[in-house]
Parts: sequence; structure tokens; C-alpha cells
Amino acid sequence: MSPTATGRTPRRVAVMQPYFFPYLGTFQLAQAVDAFVFFDDVAFIKKGYIHRNALLGPDGPQPFTIPVKDASQNRAIGQHVYAGEWKPWLATLRQLYRRAPMFDAVYPLVEAVAQDPDENVARKNALAFMRVFEYLGLQRDWSLASRHALPAELRAQQRILALCEREGATMYVNAAGGRELYEPAAFAAAGIELRFLASEAHPYEQGRECFVPNLSMIDVLMHCEPGAVREQLLQFSLET
Repeated sequence: MSPTATGRTPRRVAVMQPYFFPYLGTFQLAQAVDAFVFFDDVAFIKKGYIHRNALLGPDGPQPFTIPVKDASQNRAIGQHVYAGEWKPWLATLRQLYRRAPMFDAVYPLVEAVAQDPDENVARKNALAFMRVFEYLGLQRDWSLASRHALPAELRAQQRILALCEREGATMYVNAAGGRELYEPAAFAAAGIELRFLASEAHPYEQGRECFVPNLSMIDVLMHCEPGAVREQLLQFSLET
């Protein structure tokens, strides 16, 4: 890659909370950048999607929640651990997807993540991303925000800018829903382009008449061959 006007090598960076096998759009965000930082040092939201999502059930979306020990919004995501109660969820996963075309390839991947002995919520969720990208033959630079040891007083946009500086970003990419959180002028002053990812994913075959969107990435993996999943990851646009 040729240097930018600032003399820096182009490097796209995204920062996002570590979710457990989130929906396709979050994986598209990782696809859109060179470096993906897991925002593990922000508050754990008990009713959020860090440990929750939905699979495809007989009647549509079937929500699931993975038990977390002593969950508290007063502690960071990376300060939480899963309860280790994976067998019931894995049994449900097997029941729902045992006839899916890619079950034999994908179930062992998900099972290995779930049964990994490290029950730290942030690291296990990050492992899910890494294993999916390895399965698809894709490479990214992954890191945890906590390892940058940023000053505690840095909040919101200033914290993101600091992470971008540590990662050598020339572009910061955020999900489209976060437009109101950032000031383009602040990023421009730091020599960083600000872009927002708009997902344009198309329906895929789920073995049913009516397509159910925005399920866990597990559903995409179970129904689509790796090449088709890679195509799904590219169905987005970057907007100002």
C-alpha cells in the first residue's frame, strides 16, 4: 500500500464490543478493516447482546442467553466470566441445525469456542471472531482495548481516538448506528478519515419460505458455504 498524504501507511481500524457470535453486520465491520479492536474495557450491559443473540427456530428467531457469573454493569466486559454451562446451549444448537447443509463443518467450530477452557467473556467472544475468520481463510489484526492501558479519564470519542492513534489508523470505521456519537472534525484534526458501515446483506437460503434476517452469524455459517459467506461479508458500503 502506498503512503497517504500524511505519510502513513493506510490502515483501517474498527472498535466494537466483543459479542458472542453476533449478527452478520458486525462481521462485515471486521471484514472492512485491517485491525479490529475488541472494546473489552467498557461497561457490561446486562440486557445487551454481549452474551445474547438468536438462532433460527421452527417459528422464527429463537433468542438465547449464555449465563454469566455475577453480571454487573459496574464492571467492564473483560472483568466477567461465563458460568461454563454450555451443554444445554450446544444441545439446542445441534437440534436446530442438525439438518443444515454446513452443520458438520460449523458445529465443531462453535463447540470448540464454547468449550475452550478460558471462560473470560471478552476473550471467548473474541475467539469466536478469530475462529470464524480462520474458517473463511481470512486474516485480520485482532487486539483487546484493555491491552493498550489507556487512561481511565478518556471517555467516548476521545477513547476511540486514542485507540486509533495506538493502532496507527488512517481511517476509523464504525457501524452506521453510531453516527451521532462522533464529530468528523475531531477525526480530521487527528488525520483520520471517519466512515460508517451500512450493511447491504442479501437473503440466503435457510430452508424455509420466509427469510429471517439479523440472526447470529452461526445461522449464516450453517446455511452457506465458505465462499458464499465471504461474499456476504462484502455486502456493505462505507459512508461519510
